[in-house]
Amino acid sequence: MISFTSEQLALWYGAVFWPLVRVLALISVAPLLGHRAVPMRLKIGLALALTAVLAPLVPAPPITDALSGAGLALLAQNILIGLMLGFAVRLIFAALELAGELIGLQMGLSFAGFFNPATGMAQNAVGSFMSLLALLMFIAIDGHLLLLAALADSFRLFPLTGGGGLPLGLEAMVRMAADMFAIALTLALPFLAVMMLTHIVLGVLARIAPQLNVFAIGFPLTILVGLATLMLLLPYIETPLRVALERALVW
Repeated sequence: MISFTSEQLALWYGAVFWPLVRVLALISVAPLLGHRAVPMRLKIGLALALTAVLAPLVPAPPITDALSGAGLALLAQNILIGLMLGFAVRLIFAALELAGELIGLQMGLSFAGFFNPATGMAQNAVGSFMSLLALLMFIAIDGHLLLLAALADSFRLFPLTGGGGLPLGLEAMVRMAADMFAIALTLALPFLAVMMLTHIVLGVLARIAPQLNVFAIGFPLTILVGLATLMLLLPYIETPLRVALERALVW
């Protein structure tokens, strides 16, 4: 007759359950892996596959009942670690989307805003374009592989036993949020300068020729100048975005 103790059961299910919690938390917020277009069943299957690969590599999981006080504390800690890993990369995407929103606002494309199901919010055309650009660049630099490598490394730096703390403190999260706005303004600043110069030129024309219908030529001109500036400066966006993504993934 086969017999086993409760400690053996806790060890067996803990070898899969505790890493799975962290992996699911990461996939729920990480770019690409947690995209809204990815079906929920596929996300769960991917999490199980990653857990099966990572489980033999992680240190011994804690022999703790998940419904006890210590188990709930460990559960919350592992969820927070997974969320923070994905949140660090998601902030870079949010910075580029914010830059696109600022550029589209100055171009007059805020009137053409629409609901983007990928982000769950209303965006203009430039914001959606910047979001897709960040996603494609994330794939181009193998960001999804770097993210998985960071996940695997997190089990060494922040073990399942709960002795390693959290990867991000309150000060670090505030600093990352400030960096998001700094990156967005850095990317959007050349476009904002060009659009400001365009509006100044339109204002001067309106004073010189009052009979000129500024509204009739202003909107097409700002859109044309904005698209031309975006086409010219788009290659220079790659370097700061790549640096920001690599800095968010290497911690």
